[in-house]
Amino acid sequence: MKKIIFISSLFAVCFLVSSFSPKFKPFFSIKTVVIDAGHGGKDPGCHGSKHKEKDIALSVALKLGKYIEENLKDVKVVYTRKTDVFLELQQRAEIANKAKADLFICIHCNSACFRDKKLKKDICRDEVSGAETYVMGIKNEQGKLDVAKRENSAILLEDNYVQKYDGFDPNSDESYIIMSMFSDNYIEQSLNFASKVQKQFASKASRIDKGVKRASLWVLWRTYMPSVLTELGFLTNPKEEQFLGSSKGQDYMATSLFRAFREYKDEIEGTVKKYDDSFEKQQRFKFSIEDSLELVQETKAKTIVSKDSLFVDLKNTKDEKNDEKVSNLAVIYKVQITSSEKQIPLNSDKFNGVEKPAEYIDKGIYKYTAGEFKSQIDASRLQAILRKNGFKDAFVIAMQDGRRIPLK
Repeated sequence: MKKIIFISSLFAVCFLVSSFSPKFKPFFSIKTVVIDAGHGGKDPGCHGSKHKEKDIALSVALKLGKYIEENLKDVKVVYTRKTDVFLELQQRAEIANKAKADLFICIHCNSACFRDKKLKKDICRDEVSGAETYVMGIKNEQGKLDVAKRENSAILLEDNYVQKYDGFDPNSDESYIIMSMFSDNYIEQSLNFASKVQKQFASKASRIDKGVKRASLWVLWRTYMPSVLTELGFLTNPKEEQFLGSSKGQDYMATSLFRAFREYKDEIEGTVKKYDDSFEKQQRFKFSIEDSLELVQETKAKTIVSKDSLFVDLKNTKDEKNDEKVSNLAVIYKVQITSSEKQIPLNSDKFNGVEKPAEYIDKGIYKYTAGEFKSQIDASRLQAILRKNGFKDAFVIAMQDGRRIPLK
């Protein structure tokens, strides 16, 4: 009897000690990332006057993977290709699924060409520029559908593609209607990472921010994890082709993707870390002042980005001035479970069994949360429960005075 009491007491002490441990091990972590360099081999992708999409995508993919491997030792990097070889879209998805990846990053370059039916030839617009990132979509407006058709067209280079893809035709509008009927369980996290990518492209690489978009892309549809396809820029624009074709430009884009990945990883794991970015400082030291000035001038010349950047800067300045007023307000932690373009009633069956469902609006999108905690650890426990009960996309957020704030 005494032995049982002793063991029970010892267990209780160990539990209390572990409960008050200052080190918090996250319930979820980013262990594996798959980096997919688009096109390859007999499939060159789009091209400019000098450079091909397949080459730029591969170079940026390898640089990104190297940054992750050298600076985030706990993450395993899997490449769909490391050389100039042709891969079927199906193979790319299978590599990611077999690796049980926590994130899939597909890297491409863009083209501003369209087919003139009357002239029976392709017309390219050389003034279009900027970076954009796609997640699996439920809408297929013409502009996005054109991108989807171009990126999915690699299927046509495969043998027996009709049988392999169950009759899916990348040039048929009907195929995309069928595809759009399927929902993406990982859309929230995909959008989250995509927004971080675009933010880094604009702030670190001085790229025109063409935003996060949704389209029916086969490789994203068949990967069972948060997935994005990022278009680094337009090779049909001479200046952008020169930038993306240069080692310096590729370094900028790879570094931007790395920073977005690191920020996303920290947010998902609920950690706050300080990083030594000496590798970036060494890299940036190699860039001449002339290069930097050219990038700034190019960005200023684009009124769309200038306005957006100005708005963000003014908003941030305003928030900084108000920091003293809101600093006394309590920070609460919630678990974000889903988002929607249309409002969902909180008494909807979708939220059956959800603890304290709540709604907030961010950039015109309705976002829904569960729970309300003073402790991030308690919120993470609820996150684990929600993920087991169907909300695979759930992640912890911090809020203050009704506004979402960074977890840091």
